[in-house]
Amino acid sequence: MKTLNIFLRGLFLFANLITLILFILAAYSDRYSPVDNHTMAYLGLAFPIFCFINFCFILCWLFLKRWYYVLIGIVAFVICWGPITRYFPFHRKTNPVPQENTIKVLSYNVMNFALKKHTPLSPNKIIQYIAQSEADIVCLQEYMAYKNERGMHEDVIFEALDMYPYKSVITLNDVPYRTSGIAVFSKFPIANSRKLPYNSKYNGSSIHEIKINNKKLILVNNHLESFGLTGQDRSQYSNLIKSMDSDALEGIRETFQQKLGPAFIKRAQQAEMIAEEIRNAKGDYFLVCGDFNDTPISYAHRTIQGDLLDAFEESGMGMGVTYNQSVFRFRIDNILHSPNIKAYNCTIDKVNYSDHYPIWSYLQLEE
Repeated sequence: MKTLNIFLRGLFLFANLITLILFILAAYSDRYSPVDNHTMAYLGLAFPIFCFINFCFILCWLFLKRWYYVLIGIVAFVICWGPITRYFPFHRKTNPVPQENTIKVLSYNVMNFALKKHTPLSPNKIIQYIAQSEADIVCLQEYMAYKNERGMHEDVIFEALDMYPYKSVITLNDVPYRTSGIAVFSKFPIANSRKLPYNSKYNGSSIHEIKINNKKLILVNNHLESFGLTGQDRSQYSNLIKSMDSDALEGIRETFQQKLGPAFIKRAQQAEMIAEEIRNAKGDYFLVCGDFNDTPISYAHRTIQGDLLDAFEESGMGMGVTYNQSVFRFRIDNILHSPNIKAYNCTIDKVNYSDHYPIWSYLQLEE
């Protein structure tokens, strides 16, 4: 019996050490380009899982009074403290928010406005939410407008959002009856707008110059390459979690090879182009918003962020899930800003109108 206990304890310790190694690798996986190594990108996706498992190991060692192993687990958390606070920031709300030179920015993947029309008697909830948000600048992804009466016409969208006199719609996909892309609605003048020249059928980025009190704010609105996962793919993943079925495992492996790997590479290339555009742009303030389709610990996020600050990391609280479908729940929507902007109360509103939650923040522009 004693030999069995020693064996089980050794097996438990081995599992703990493997988890610690994977935890640390996942925490710093965003330093490695997916172009060179897919494995690190997959580890980055699993970071919160390794974080949770390591915490459970610490609790187990505390219960067993193995203080040395408790200390090892705590050291791992100290090593990963930077990535942990990036993924799970903890900031209390600022009340009241400073009013001077402060704007409210909203970013929202609207999922083609849920393919619903907007009328006075039956308002589109996404349109209604944006209109009531009191945001000064709104960045939209998966923006779609119909050219006929089959769906919501762009004139209807513009009229419903007439509190924004300045608009810039960048078309990414144009078919006979509708257009789709990304859009910016602003209460401040938009001087210039252009699409960034990376090749993608449904995804894209745009750069804009916005005039605020005689200052130039450079805004980049993004919808980076998605994994393209279907409902069937998500179902396979759910089945794997529930049953650990070998067929489900094989299906997930094929999905990773065919969809996740290529998407990681495309996002890495897109992120590098966006980062280059930001470095070359001339402005007083910089703001980067949108759906990155990747987590806070990812090569794409780290590359785009560069010297910018993450509004949620600076003023948000918790994991901040923005993608709300199935078991895939991550913060993939972002508001990044230059260091001469201070973020307040970055918030994710849990409104189930789209497959994404909207993210917004108050931003104070320093003189």
